[in-house]
Amino acid sequence: MPTPLETVRTYYALIDAGDLDGAFDLFDENATVRFGDKDPIVGRAAITAHVKNMVLPVAKEIEHRVVSGYEVRTGDTTTVICEAVVTYTMLHSGNVHPHNAVTISEVNADGHIVRQRNVGNLGPVIADHKAHAPN
Repeated sequence: MPTPLETVRTYYALIDAGDLDGAFDLFDENATVRFGDKDPIVGRAAITAHVKNMVLPVAKEIEHRVVSGYEVRTGDTTTVICEAVVTYTMLHSGNVHPHNAVTISEVNADGHIVRQRNVGNLGPVIADHKAHAPN
C-alpha cells in the first residue's frame, strides 16, 4: 500500500493527467473538501462534480508541483501537508497562471483521503476566465 504522501502525490498526478474520476476514486465515499473560505463539499460524487465544474471550463492544463510534503500521524488518520506550486494554463486565453498553494489532506488506514483543505489565491485564474470565456 502506498504511503499517505504517495497517495496525495498520485491524486495530483491524476488531476494533472486529466483523470478526475481516477483522482477522486482515491477519496473516501464520505470525504469532505474545503477550498479556501468556502463551505465544505461533502461526498466523493459532490467533490468530483464540483472540481469538474470548476476546472474543465477554465483550464486547458493544470500542473501540481509539490515543493515539500510532510506526514503527521494523527489518531486514525495521517495528515499530509503539501506546499505546492499549481500552474493553470487557461482554456480560452492560453495564459499561464502559477500560484502557491497549501493542501492539508487526511488519509485513513485504507489509503483513502477522508478530508482535504486547499488554500491558494485563484484570483488571477478567475479574473482571466471571466475576461476571456465566451458568454
